[in-house]
Amino acid sequence: MPLEISNSDLDEYEKILRKSLNDEDREAILKFTSFRKILTIRKKLNL
Repeated sequence: MPLEISNSDLDEYEKILRKSLNDEDREAILKFTSFRKILTIRKKLNL
């Protein structure tokens, strides 16, 4: 199963975290496989 995390997903997490992510943070998150796995699992579990 591919880990599909998009910028719109990151926008959603910004709202949850109440903190803006800069471009470097977004790029790192999209490239960092472990973090992407966590976001995918949370998204599927609707946490």
